[in-house]
Amino acid sequence: MVISRLIEIFLAAGAVQGFFLALVLNTRKNKRTRSNKLLSALLIVLSAAVLHSLLAPSFPDLHIGEPLVFFIGPLLCFYVYEVTGFRSISGRDALHFLPFVLVLLFLTPVWTGIPTTFAEFLFRNGPPINIVLWTLIVLQYGYYWWRIVSALHRHRSAVESEFSNLEGKTLSWLFLFLHIFGAFLLVLVLTLAIVFHSNQYDLVRTLVSLGLSASVFVIGYNGLFQEKVFSPASLSSEMENNRRSLRSEGASSENNNESMKRLTAYMDSAKPYLQEWLTLTELAAKLGMTRNRLSHLINSELGENFYSFVNRYRVEEAKRLLADPKNASFTILSLAYEAGFPSKSSFHSVFKESTGLTPSGYRKTLQ
Repeated sequence: MVISRLIEIFLAAGAVQGFFLALVLNTRKNKRTRSNKLLSALLIVLSAAVLHSLLAPSFPDLHIGEPLVFFIGPLLCFYVYEVTGFRSISGRDALHFLPFVLVLLFLTPVWTGIPTTFAEFLFRNGPPINIVLWTLIVLQYGYYWWRIVSALHRHRSAVESEFSNLEGKTLSWLFLFLHIFGAFLLVLVLTLAIVFHSNQYDLVRTLVSLGLSASVFVIGYNGLFQEKVFSPASLSSEMENNRRSLRSEGASSENNNESMKRLTAYMDSAKPYLQEWLTLTELAAKLGMTRNRLSHLINSELGENFYSFVNRYRVEEAKRLLADPKNASFTILSLAYEAGFPSKSSFHSVFKESTGLTPSGYRKTLQ
């Protein structure tokens, strides 16, 4: 069938691309970082799993899939930890690969083809074994999906506490991939429920293989061009010193009021928010405060993080520029840049979240 042929071509292309991108990652000068090594290992495992689904024989009574899939969750999780600096990978983390080793040993009698009592047991009890193994796969993927999403949320929170511009600072593409992957996981669960009653295991294998092949393209190309993102660990020493300073200051309500007046006056007069790459550390230095002192003020007194605090000023500046008749001939994007926004996408999202209107919609209300 044409559809079957197209699926085979897509799977083969995914496998080839994965091996190729892994080779590129390991041969790039000055880019042989630990995160890229983990990414290349992930691509090799994904490609090998896809290739195995294309070339390996399908046993009529024991449709147990590909044990390499137990490698994918841990590797993707370690890649996220490494690229964000969330935490270092230690030797103990090798235990995450224990499910793969156990499943590999469990299935060895099937692949060797040697008739043994245990191999006969596996074939005789194929359906319940299938259910157990596929359930383990779904549970493992769900577990690592939760761990990765949690790490990305914590990383984004740390970035928003330091930067007024998130361009290139977060793994937004990975957020999107994980949400799509979560939907794929749900579809897989529903498909498994149907397959276990109809015995159409080839449908599951095809669905999983397509998901793995698509993952090669998404993770490979985005990871290949992923620049180093902000690591909260880089500020750990400075933050500890700032905590000591903050405790010595006492952070009294009187000091807070005085500091807030100084912060507000500086934001209104100097307009530092017009600098698109303004950071909390830089603003604190200009105000003669510690980083943690300024963060404490913004968090506790205003109930905001640094990102939302600065962009609130930028939105007000953009609204002022849009309302000025002298700017009627200027494009909205040019005024956004003048207000300190780094890009069209960030301007639109922040402006709409703040006002409930798009910039063009807001301009129309002024006419």
